[in-house]
Amino acid sequence: MRTTFLLLVLTVATFIHSQVTKTINVETAGSLSTILTEDEKSTITDLTVSGTIDARDIKCMRDQIANLTNIDLSMANIIAFEGIATSSDYYSYAANQMPRLSFYNGVSSKAKETLVSVILPNSLTTIEPYAFRLCKNIKSIYIGNSITTIGTEAFEGCYGLTTVTMGNSVTTIQQDAFHYCYALNNLTLSENLTYIGIDAFNDCKIEKVAFPKSLTTINSAFRRNDYLTEVTLPATITNISNWAFEYCNALKTIYSLNPTPPVCETYSFAVVPNVTSVYVPASSVSAYKNAPIWGDCFYSQIKAIPATETQVQLTDEVEIYSLNSDIVIDKTSRGEVVKVFTTTGQLFYIKESTGEQIIIPALKNNLFIVKTATKTAKILI
Repeated sequence: MRTTFLLLVLTVATFIHSQVTKTINVETAGSLSTILTEDEKSTITDLTVSGTIDARDIKCMRDQIANLTNIDLSMANIIAFEGIATSSDYYSYAANQMPRLSFYNGVSSKAKETLVSVILPNSLTTIEPYAFRLCKNIKSIYIGNSITTIGTEAFEGCYGLTTVTMGNSVTTIQQDAFHYCYALNNLTLSENLTYIGIDAFNDCKIEKVAFPKSLTTINSAFRRNDYLTEVTLPATITNISNWAFEYCNALKTIYSLNPTPPVCETYSFAVVPNVTSVYVPASSVSAYKNAPIWGDCFYSQIKAIPATETQVQLTDEVEIYSLNSDIVIDKTSRGEVVKVFTTTGQLFYIKESTGEQIIIPALKNNLFIVKTATKTAKILI
């Protein structure tokens, strides 16, 4: 009984010791290291920081707070700093940027492996290169609505990262940004994305990718995704580079919405042996079959996109179809919620049904996902 009691006390003490929370307002940038005591630096696990900080404060979090697990910087403002901080070299750090090498030490080649979650500053515009490289225990990250650029290798090797959600301000994802994120299986891309760098999402676990309409070119950003089964290419895609989907062995379905077949390079679809369907606009089936690479790789798989393709159907009562440039939803029940999403997962329309027919204007050459209480369907306008 005494042994059991001692073990219980030890367990409780360990739990209490392992959860140490600190909220602090930094009035003078660069002072976090002097504000915290040595005991706090060795025990804090959950840190919330507001006020004004710079790259020196980020360095303190990386190198001095040994057990730091959760960081909330949402109310902090990062200002410019010139000098030696997260980088061992003299460097000019710009304001509103998550500094390069924030939680990856370029000298020791070690990352902040205790880090599990980070809430980024609301005012942040850029995540600089190598910021979270090899932080293998980060589980998810929200790239907020103020951020425009994700730098080279910013999250490379974050092996535990499963979910990445981007606000629509992100326009640029640089090379290798999420390379080797082996667990990444839930990805929402910005609808204003204009550039995805080479190898940005290579070796991930992503199952479906719907590229935003803001893209015109797809680089070799998704190759070696062994779980990728479906790709949707918007009507704006005009070019697909070499190795774009190389070794995506599980890829089965491709939707290409451009009536003019995008120009492919020789190895755009290298080693994708299991594709069974390439859906294209009905008027363009012949053009795709005669287009270089499309016809060479997928001649017998190319077919017209059905006007309505039901993914999940639990009842035959609800009707979902396109008419001219409208989405038509009929025979829903009064009170049930109807939602329409873009293929990137952004909510396009929501309404509580009155039981009457619902007509939703939409742009042509776009694919939407319609969800009612009993039915989910893809609809091409």
